[in-house]
Amino acid sequence: MRVISVTPAGRRRYLQALVPHLLRQQHVIDEHHWWLNTHDEADAQYVTQLAAEHPHFFKVIRKDYDPTLTIGEGIWRFFRHAAEPDTVYVRLDDDIVWFAPDAIHNLVRFRLENREPFIVSGNVVNNGVCAHALQKAGFIPQSFGEVQNFCLDGNGWACPRFARKLHELFLSELAAGRIDRWKETKISLYGTRRFSINVISWFGDDMRQVPEVLRGGADEEIFLTVTLPQRLRRPNVACGDALFTHFAFFSQRPYLEWTWPELIEHYQQIAEGRPAELGFSEKALLLLRHSTWKSGKHVRKFRERMRKRREQRERRLAA
Repeated sequence: MRVISVTPAGRRRYLQALVPHLLRQQHVIDEHHWWLNTHDEADAQYVTQLAAEHPHFFKVIRKDYDPTLTIGEGIWRFFRHAAEPDTVYVRLDDDIVWFAPDAIHNLVRFRLENREPFIVSGNVVNNGVCAHALQKAGFIPQSFGEVQNFCLDGNGWACPRFARKLHELFLSELAAGRIDRWKETKISLYGTRRFSINVISWFGDDMRQVPEVLRGGADEEIFLTVTLPQRLRRPNVACGDALFTHFAFFSQRPYLEWTWPELIEHYQQIAEGRPAELGFSEKALLLLRHSTWKSGKHVRKFRERMRKRREQRERRLAA
């Protein structure tokens, strides 16, 4: 059984944290495919250069950017290239900025041992449904805000301050060598309910049987987490000991990148095997930027925009 990992790509600043982790997994992964769907030519050139430097491992599949499609519809076009027989696929978001050395191995092993679920999710730090489970297990304090078992949870998905606190906690746990206990978390997806597909796995033999793979028209996340498992009566599950870290949802990213621009650099340092320490001066700057952000007019505009986008998503899900 071959193992192919894929990533819709790509934003260079995040890929610089992901790539070193991927290259260290060549004993598990046969190939990694970049699904190039960006309209940023500099990012596209970076991905193309990666493939040129590692032609035996990195492959590029490119499709023209179509502004008329939603993000999910645009990514779905690539699934026809992820339906080969006798192949396990692992899809990672381009802003998966860390994963445990055994995460891919554990996810693939669990996938092979559990063939009935259509999709298997990893245990993803900064993912609403996973955050609910991690909080229930005692790893995320209630003081951060209570997280419900809901994809678009008001704290676990929509609150940027929650994401900042979670990344700060995770980095401290990682530095202290206390991450393995996070892998013991039992995660309930409720099988046919929507969850964020930051890291997922499927069988190529299963995907090739799905008519929409060839004809298109599906919105990736809702289709894979709700429509397909209901249609096929194959509820999705999660693998708790496959631990990954996701940088940010669009609802969190502007705040994180403005108040804590050093955060992605920490993950890049960790990926390169260098220590990443959050010093006193950085913490002070973070709090100062947070206060500035909180009092700024742009925050009110951002919140209103996020509210409207959340309502649009909820209406679409309800439909």
